[in-house]
Amino acid sequence: MASESITTRFLKAFNPSVKEHVVWLKKLTDEAQFKGDPSAAQNVVAEMNTNPMGIKMTTMEALDWPHVHFVLCAAYAKAVFQCRAWVPNMPTPVQGLSIDSSSSR
Repeated sequence: MASESITTRFLKAFNPSVKEHVVWLKKLTDEAQFKGDPSAAQNVVAEMNTNPMGIKMTTMEALDWPHVHFVLCAAYAKAVFQCRAWVPNMPTPVQGLSIDSSSSR
């Protein structure tokens, strides 16, 4: 029997309503810029491994990070749209933003 992919492990463990999970995803989204620095890859793997879900990635599994990141962001966006996600406070309100699903455009 094949073991679960790193993407599946993260997707099963990620809970968009848990503040620590969202803060970690935001941090990785903000910081995951390799900028051509060979040592940056190891630093990013270390950051990935600080995840609050307790999932540890090997350097080889970290090659799948773009896919893992995309899937987690999609899961988070879906939870936001369904009002099931923890959402950080926005520093300033967005003009015209409404989550009223009864309005149609």
